[in-house]
Amino acid sequence: MNEPITGTGCLEWRLRMGRPAFRDFQRLVPRYSVRSELNRQLHKLRWWNPDEPWVVDLPWNWVQPTGLAELFLQLDDGVVHTVRVLFFEHSPNPSVPTLWILGGMRADEALGSLRHAIYSGRSTIVKARAD
Repeated sequence: MNEPITGTGCLEWRLRMGRPAFRDFQRLVPRYSVRSELNRQLHKLRWWNPDEPWVVDLPWNWVQPTGLAELFLQLDDGVVHTVRVLFFEHSPNPSVPTLWILGGMRADEALGSLRHAIYSGRSTIVKARAD
């Protein structure tokens, strides 16, 4: 009947989002309806494959040298058109592959050394608390 998006034999990831990411998204996208669309788009990460340049229909890439990844989402908002979502893979239980969403920012904002430090710090906290 309905064929799953992943097909046969593909891995489905578990998604987790920390409180700082929620705050980032509330600040970035104040309208609830647009945040709902953002949430629906983020669920596509369940079919993330590190060997593919696209997650379903969304582009992503690695952020060097942090080991984090960034996903780009198009939103129908009058203020923010493209959102950059930072995430990484950390699975405390190897049988349950988990992606952690660390936060988001406008795609046209620079991802400078301060932002790298913030998101790397968030990933360190997740690794320490998730185990």
